[in-house]
Amino acid sequence: MAILAGYLAYSLFKKVRQFLQPGASGSQETRLNEPEVLVKDPICGTFIPRKEALKWRRDGQDYFFCSEGCLQRFRRSGPR
Repeated sequence: MAILAGYLAYSLFKKVRQFLQPGASGSQETRLNEPEVLVKDPICGTFIPRKEALKWRRDGQDYFFCSEGCLQRFRRSGPR
């Protein structure tokens, strides 16, 4: 029971500290709370997190892909 009370007190302390001093808990926690940006693969239509997608630039525009296969298929399709 004492361990549970200690954990709850610690969790409460972290929340209060974060509320009173935004950024004091480090940028890692801040990044975790940001919404994830999804991009659409133009080949298969799958939505994937931008940070995990493969990127290809064609004619000044960025395209994002879920896999190497979709990227290669796009590259073979040539300019549009």
